[in-house]
Amino acid sequence: MKTLLKGDVHFVENYNSWVIHVSVKWNRRITTITINARKTDLKSNFLSCTLSKSQFFTFISRSETYNFRGEKSNFSELLLENVETQCLMDSKNPSIKLDGKSFIFKGGIRKKDFESLSNIFKLFETLMDELDSLNHTSDS
Repeated sequence: MKTLLKGDVHFVENYNSWVIHVSVKWNRRITTITINARKTDLKSNFLSCTLSKSQFFTFISRSETYNFRGEKSNFSELLLENVETQCLMDSKNPSIKLDGKSFIFKGGIRKKDFESLSNIFKLFETLMDELDSLNHTSDS
């Protein structure tokens, strides 16, 4: 089966109380995925923070090194401690961001790696569910 050498797809889905905007762009080697999920019934906004891979320190130390920028909160602590976050951070040039009512992931995979593509969506869905449950427990 042949695929287009370059292209992009955009779509919007609703999941529970999340509105998910997905943008997928690909070229000959890399597929870049951006998932922007907006929580419509969030009581208070997420404190702004970003988790990204530190390319320079990863190269120097020969182990995975990450940057965290922003304010700490219960939601950011959940992301930092979560196994699903670690799996998402294994993608190429990953970043996970909480900003306002949005939970954003951006990362890349190899073009022919269809298993990782479906795993990204499953992992992101699991993280949304955990953010939901944390939001409901903080309301009580």
